Amino acid sequence: MNYIHMLSKLGMGSAHPGGFEATLRMLKNYPIQPGSRILEVGCGTGRTACHLSEMGYQVTAIDLNENMIKKARARAEAMEIDVQFHQADVCALPFEDNQFDLIMAESVTVFTDTSKSLPEYYRVLDHGGVLLDRELLLDKPMPEAKLQELLEFFGIPNLMMREEWAESLLACGFKQEEILEYNHFNEQLKEEQTRHLDAFEQRDKGLLFDVALWETLFKHDRMILDNTDYLASALFRAVK
Repeated sequence: MNYIHMLSKLGMGSAHPGGFEATLRMLKNYPIQPGSRILEVGCGTGRTACHLSEMGYQVTAIDLNENMIKKARARAEAMEIDVQFHQADVCALPFEDNQFDLIMAESVTVFTDTSKSLPEYYRVLDHGGVLLDRELLLDKPMPEAKLQELLEFFGIPNLMMREEWAESLLACGFKQEEILEYNHFNEQLKEEQTRHLDAFEQRDKGLLFDVALWETLFKHDRMILDNTDYLASALFRAVK
């Protein structure tokens, strides 16, 4: 079982570094302009998208995983809110140019070919539009064998350092980029990950006896613990 399949079966709404606590902190510290047209890429089970809709924003959200989108739509229905969910690939967004004022990504872009996903973000953003992207990155070079094991487990094509992220964003056209947050993997980050229980989390049936799922979950925890010294997360802001 791969990492994304595990998340979809668990129905986790905030698997990104810092969890929903990090999302709430971002929205508080960097308020989104009222009336903004928002696209969330890699929305998972829709927790952030539905929260943004509750705040009064016009929200469109996509995810490549069919099970995630199914659970996201069920969440929106249970919460009685309107979010436009689509099953789609961030490397080929099904939207015309200049459609959105803000794109939000929470540990999504790192799983993609950034030479394709970042230009797509740029294309569908309106002029002056903003990308807010929280991603896993390398804090310092990692031994090659450990890096390859981590990339293979998570299904990440390339784990970049912050300078490489900055170069990639500017190379595809963004006129400005900055890091709003930079966090190491410490006890505080671990505590944040477990705050804010998700009342609308939807787990697949029979998980208790799903040996492959628990093996993947345990391997995930070991992988993060073994590589804590090399990993960090950053919240990037880029302007079109």
